[in-house]
Amino acid sequence: MTLNIKTHLLFFITLLSTLIISCTKGDDLQGYTGENKIVLLNDNAAFMQDNGTDELLVNVYLVNRVTEDITLEFALENHIVNLQPIVVIENPIITFKAGEKKGVLKIKSTSRQLLNSEHKVTLKIIKNSSTLPLDKDYNFYVTPIKKTQELTDKQIELLDGYKRKGLDLYPLMGEIEVETTINFPGDSNLQTMYKAYTSVIKGYTSITLSDKSTPDTPILKMTSNPMGIESYLYQLFRLETIDDLEYWTQYPSAQKIMSLINLSSTTKEIFEVELDDIKIDLSSRQITYIHYDKNEWGNDINTIPFQFKYSAWDRLQKLIDEGNPLAIENIEMGGSVDPSMYINQTNITHDDFDNNGEGAWKETTAKLADNKLNFQFIISHANAGDYILFNVEYKLK
Repeated sequence: MTLNIKTHLLFFITLLSTLIISCTKGDDLQGYTGENKIVLLNDNAAFMQDNGTDELLVNVYLVNRVTEDITLEFALENHIVNLQPIVVIENPIITFKAGEKKGVLKIKSTSRQLLNSEHKVTLKIIKNSSTLPLDKDYNFYVTPIKKTQELTDKQIELLDGYKRKGLDLYPLMGEIEVETTINFPGDSNLQTMYKAYTSVIKGYTSITLSDKSTPDTPILKMTSNPMGIESYLYQLFRLETIDDLEYWTQYPSAQKIMSLINLSSTTKEIFEVELDDIKIDLSSRQITYIHYDKNEWGNDINTIPFQFKYSAWDRLQKLIDEGNPLAIENIEMGGSVDPSMYINQTNITHDDFDNNGEGAWKETTAKLADNKLNFQFIISHANAGDYILFNVEYKLK
């Protein structure tokens, strides 16, 4: 299904010209009045992945301000699996100064591939310096991720062949530690993306030998958390869609699609990313991973070939395939929830933003050494003013 992009843009521009944006968001708790108490809420879906990197922010509210300081200490219940904590609270103690009403707890995933099924964890208060009651315990869920697959006999045969030819790829197989530096340029059309920033993400990527490999051409496939940025790409995609309270969620076609497939910022969804076609030259060790394709406008582009799986898009795609007129009409009006419509749709072999050499564009590169594998690449997103730059380092076993 190809979107009617001109129609999309026309509706989007019309929406931009008529919306009045609220630039501030207070700390008042909507929907609670009367008795003062402690309330735990989350702005997004109460789910985390068992991937060792995910974070969940839980807002701690007081219904009414108080005149004296209050200290609360939180703990997790049912967060130990096979004698190993799957999540921890990074800041378990929250202190409200007199007059304050909101604090934030950060819960972080600490295990990886430990779970085989969804696991419920409960957040509780274990110490409270006040007499204020807790409205109710906060429950969230940790979901499993794909397990690393054992190498097949064919893959082992190919790997042994590459090793005989002088290239040992066994250190790249399995769960490989990754550290990724992200340089976000800011200058976006959305308030949530105005500011530039640099951040560092640490985690693991599941790497195997692609089915496209031949005896003369090894090809790597990243089956989980490619380049260390699976969670980051999900956050970026959400900011473009269900977490965009300025425009996208106010867009009539998006609202109809969300209703049609029962999608909101708090519904549980699966978001997974894979990266195939990372080719290595046996003799030179030169790596190529740029992929030629066409974007939704029908233009030729060269990009990093990330492949996205998003459960909400699967539901919508099913309705489109069945000929559902409401789905077809509103996706053509700009209500798509296909991640590839919002991420990675700009050519990266030259500067498509035309910043005259002063922007974020960098050449896409890769280098394989004896003890590490490095990548440098860029991607764009739908509301971008420039490219996001990623520098990735894998430490080999």
